[in-house]
Amino acid sequence: MRENTMSSSRLRSGDAPPSRFLSPSRIAIARQRRGLTKTDLARQLGVSPRTVNTYENNGAPLSRAGDLSGALSFPVGFFHLADCTDLSDAEVNFRAGRTTTAIQRKAAKAAGAIAMDIAGWIAQRFSLRAPNLPDLSGHDPRTAARMLREAWGLGTGPLPNLVQLSEFHGIRVFSLPALAEEVDAYSVWQGETPFIFLARRKTPERSRFDVAHELGHLTLHRNEDVAAAHEREADIFASEFLMPHTAIIEHLPQNPSVDELMEFKTIFRVSAMAATYTSHKVGWLSDWAYRQNCAELERRGYRHGEPEGMSVHETSRVFPQVFGSKHYLVADAAVELCLPAGEVHALTFSTALRMVGGSSVEPMVNVAARPVKLRLV
Repeated sequence: MRENTMSSSRLRSGDAPPSRFLSPSRIAIARQRRGLTKTDLARQLGVSPRTVNTYENNGAPLSRAGDLSGALSFPVGFFHLADCTDLSDAEVNFRAGRTTTAIQRKAAKAAGAIAMDIAGWIAQRFSLRAPNLPDLSGHDPRTAARMLREAWGLGTGPLPNLVQLSEFHGIRVFSLPALAEEVDAYSVWQGETPFIFLARRKTPERSRFDVAHELGHLTLHRNEDVAAAHEREADIFASEFLMPHTAIIEHLPQNPSVDELMEFKTIFRVSAMAATYTSHKVGWLSDWAYRQNCAELERRGYRHGEPEGMSVHETSRVFPQVFGSKHYLVADAAVELCLPAGEVHALTFSTALRMVGGSSVEPMVNVAARPVKLRLV
């Protein structure tokens, strides 16, 4: 993936616009987030598609801000801010099915651009961990997965909450809202900061695999444009990262039964089919035993779901503490970034909707001396 850096001309929320025109990129971002084509937006505005194209290339007159706000359900101020980060197709590896449409992919990229605004807002008020993600380009995916486990001191055992593990190592993880979540997941480097965007429309086990898959992209493909081979490499990385070869040998007998695989998948928090497939791939399950186990798992309903799987999706520790810190609310971010509050909720795992309760776990947010500067640790 190619690196992309924020423009030094980005305005802070509330600053005056630099020209007599509304931001062209923000018009495009808002339209894509709503799943509209240029023709759709033109119809709502009562103009031609060519005019909308001009708006998205050169900016719209300031007088059209109210009309755009009404058509796209974004506050008027959103269109007055400096341009958003532009995520090009060449730098985004979508973990998406073949049925995912271009509109859904654009909605996902637009959500990512908005999330980067939120990330910038948080970074101005909190000290976040610096990214700790080695560049493993050129390594075999399985070797790279073992190297990342070693770099992070994870051994060969079951991994903890992968969203929180990623946050702990400086990766910014955001959830994908409706429409955008059809892509499942994607990741990108923004300058020196890695981002993962994650849907939660499938099983929690699948979501864990998606995070591991995106870690593979971030470590293996940082300076590369999207290529067909990358998806397969990231899948291999994810399997080894979640279920190391040595762990399978240590925890499972050779040619394990379905019940033994079920116990393993519960411990490692992976899907039953993934545990079965990986055991076969590393030679710990014969071809015959693999076919028998797959047939039994399909009979039990594991081909397209996880009947006895994890009860909840893994979520962030950062956002509940940012917005439950007694200093900031979601409404504060929404107002200052000129976003609908629902957009902020949707991109931050909706955890900000709940108060942060007591916990025996050391908090990730510490309050420093005035002026208020919080530190995520």
